[in-house]
Amino acid sequence: MYNLSKAAAVVGGLVILVALGLIGYVVAPYFVDDSAADRTAFLDKVSEQINVDLPSQVDESTRLESTTVNGDMLQFNYTLMPPLSDTLDADNFMARYGDGIQQIICEKGRLRRMLQNDFRVAYQYRLADGSELGTIKVERADCGV
Repeated sequence: MYNLSKAAAVVGGLVILVALGLIGYVVAPYFVDDSAADRTAFLDKVSEQINVDLPSQVDESTRLESTTVNGDMLQFNYTLMPPLSDTLDADNFMARYGDGIQQIICEKGRLRRMLQNDFRVAYQYRLADGSELGTIKVERADCGV
């Protein structure tokens, strides 16, 4: 029962994370020039605006540290905090929660619009000690948009 509660807390935290941490921050692209440099510059501005308010505690177990840009991909960098990070099965985190995280990205309006405009979105997760849990990368085809 305790493991089920921890799993529910992680999934609930991820939902809250998206709802609170992303919706209020991400500015959906409406018109962006087609050149790679202009697309990257646009994402750089979005990332810069988001990072002004970071790091930010999303819930008791999750902190949004920063966003970064790599070409046409906006990446959100999260840390899972104790006590959750102390008891989490790090080896199976991505296998267990990756599909759910991808679904959340695909369903969120502003992120979905970014995907429709051929931007990519990534969520990177680390433990409090800095060790990497993994990264979910989502592009337009992953969401059927």
